[in-house]
Amino acid sequence: MRAGTGAGWQAQLTRLIPAWRPSGERADRLVVLALAMVAFKASNSQFLSQHLPGRGVELANFILEYLAFLVFCVLTVLALRRPLAAWVVRCKPHRLLAMSPLFAALALVVVLATAVPPVVRGRQLVDDANAMAVCGARAIAAGADPYRVPEITCLRSLGVSPTLATPLKVGPLRNVAVYPTPAQILAAARLQDQGRLGLFSPLGKPPLTPVAMVPVAGLPLWARTVWTAIPVLVLLLAVIFAAGSLWPAAGGLLLLTLFLNGSLVNFAANGNGETFAYVLMALSVLWIRRPVTSAVCLALAVGSNQLAWFFAPGYLLLAVEEGQVWRRLVAGAATLAVAVVPWLVRYPDALGTIVGNLRAHTFPLGSGPITLVLAGFIPAPSRTLLLALTALAMLAIWAWGALAREYRVAASLLILSGFWLSWRSLDEYLAQIPLLALVALFSVLGRGAAEDARVPT
Repeated sequence: MRAGTGAGWQAQLTRLIPAWRPSGERADRLVVLALAMVAFKASNSQFLSQHLPGRGVELANFILEYLAFLVFCVLTVLALRRPLAAWVVRCKPHRLLAMSPLFAALALVVVLATAVPPVVRGRQLVDDANAMAVCGARAIAAGADPYRVPEITCLRSLGVSPTLATPLKVGPLRNVAVYPTPAQILAAARLQDQGRLGLFSPLGKPPLTPVAMVPVAGLPLWARTVWTAIPVLVLLLAVIFAAGSLWPAAGGLLLLTLFLNGSLVNFAANGNGETFAYVLMALSVLWIRRPVTSAVCLALAVGSNQLAWFFAPGYLLLAVEEGQVWRRLVAGAATLAVAVVPWLVRYPDALGTIVGNLRAHTFPLGSGPITLVLAGFIPAPSRTLLLALTALAMLAIWAWGALAREYRVAASLLILSGFWLSWRSLDEYLAQIPLLALVALFSVLGRGAAEDARVPT
């Protein structure tokens, strides 16, 4: 018995020994996905407009961003297609992974050199959603209702400028054409100080996001950053184990998502409580072959962040593929009943506030075609029209994945790409796609016969 156990551990350790010149289908897929991440970074880059003047250059920059996002989607589909396209195999992209252990070491050094100094100096970026999660956590710790904390009051308590608040198209801001100026936001903030509420978005996240920040809500920003780094470390270790001998390249790519705006690692480096939800979404895919564990992770993500609500249909595609759907549904429902429903009972306004936040008349913001509106190239279209286009795009991608098995994995994740068309196509809505694609590569695709065995829960 002991000999068998020892042999098993030796086999696992041997599996994790990195190859200096890796080969095989998983290595090919990983390189294509790395190129997709480069395209994603380019899809949110204002390089031209930052270095050259003129409206023509600005428009050209937008067009290049849109093309880069299209390339990102195409490369993601190629990386996750089943089977891997023959012409991709013939190109032998795995050759780019030569010396991948050195790549991992370099990625670690670069990420630490980039992320640690702002933490030491206390200069991380804190947006309003990040701040509201902390203020919500403080309210919970004090026995108050986190969904009744005014946003401007919260931002000021954390030393964050009110100009970072999410204004609503109501009251004095009703007639603002595109997005309020800082002066207009500050004027609205003064009205809120005088008791005029409803001008800014309240805490709009499901209850588990502020709950996750309760242990560190009263601590400095650096401590909150250390706290949000813990789930990223857990995910990193899980990816390393799942990637086998490709772990240096896989781990390095995960760390380098720090440079994708709105990504999991980027949020964790700024002490953002949404990190927990994104880690749970990733683990629900990475552990997809463990029905109960995977469903519990997704349910906890659903109770933490609305993005998981929109990812749930994609998860369903993967769940049907892997089997034991009813077991997953029961585990997920039980998790929601135990972990989320009590908070909704405790705070009766929570559900209405969360849903109302989705329906609130916000101003346009983000990447994608909406940037043409923000830059004044085209007039603002109907908000309802853009939301309808977003929903139709998500539905079409889901149907594509349901009907075409070879593209099912890619479609299940690219459902989130529909947000690119939305009225508010924020970075964090799209930046989780590369993360989910990375974990799907090792959990669903490209496994050898030994790795392809079903894992009981």
